[in-house]
Amino acid sequence: MVYQFEKWNSDMLQAIEKELAERNILPDDIALRKQEIIDKETTDLNQGKAASLTGQSFRWLGVLGFIGLIIGYNYAFSKTKNKYTGKKNYTYDELSKDNGTYIFYISLSIFIHYFMYKAMTFKENLF
Repeated sequence: MVYQFEKWNSDMLQAIEKELAERNILPDDIALRKQEIIDKETTDLNQGKAASLTGQSFRWLGVLGFIGLIIGYNYAFSKTKNKYTGKKNYTYDELSKDNGTYIFYISLSIFIHYFMYKAMTFKENLF
């Protein structure tokens, strides 16, 4: 049970280690195995994951709508917390973050221009 790091959250792992240490049955290699898992997860989180093809399609198709704004923001700014260290890393790789940033700001500018246009035409309709 103590070697199943992936199955437990950090609080449960600490409780398990504490209980086994109090009983003097904590394995000697637990720190080494835990560090290997931490290093692997840190490496994976630093690399990030690639955006899915479906997400990329919806992102580019939704650039003119609210969906593009949400998906672009998610790909550009979402972070994942490291289970063991608590450090936050960007969820997606550089290419996905760059594309997400473009989509987010394009969608945002379209929204701003649309609302400015509506405000100007509303003002003209009043007079």
